[in-house]
Amino acid sequence: MLMAVLLQIASVLVLAMGAALVAGWTSALHVVFGGAAAILPNSLFALRLALHRGRSPESYPVVFFLGQFAKIGLTVGLLAGINKWLGPLQWLPLLLGLIVALKAPLFALLYVPSQPDGGFNGTGSGSADGQAGKPQSLPAK
Repeated sequence: MLMAVLLQIASVLVLAMGAALVAGWTSALHVVFGGAAAILPNSLFALRLALHRGRSPESYPVVFFLGQFAKIGLTVGLLAGINKWLGPLQWLPLLLGLIVALKAPLFALLYVPSQPDGGFNGTGSGSADGQAGKPQSLPAK
């Protein structure tokens, strides 16, 4: 989860630097505000999930879905607050920052470390030959 939040921050900052070079510092500021509207709720959600580790597994779905609803509500509230406090907005940079921050965690999936013992082996959870759950043998060299 930490990797996803750091990836969000890095991607928004790179986009903001590009916006500063192309369209000026005002656009870069709007990119940062748009990204922050997604990064802050996501980091609070990640913190909440991290604090919930070690509790009963039955409560995980409730905590997850309530956290998702809170994250969406906080994002909408932050966007409304940005609209109120900044006055006239540059909507394109703001929405681009928001979209980049929302899509950046998808790239965190590329950095998942491999799990040699019991990890995904490409055969799925069940197989047609009845060998589900049994270790796969390595091919002979």
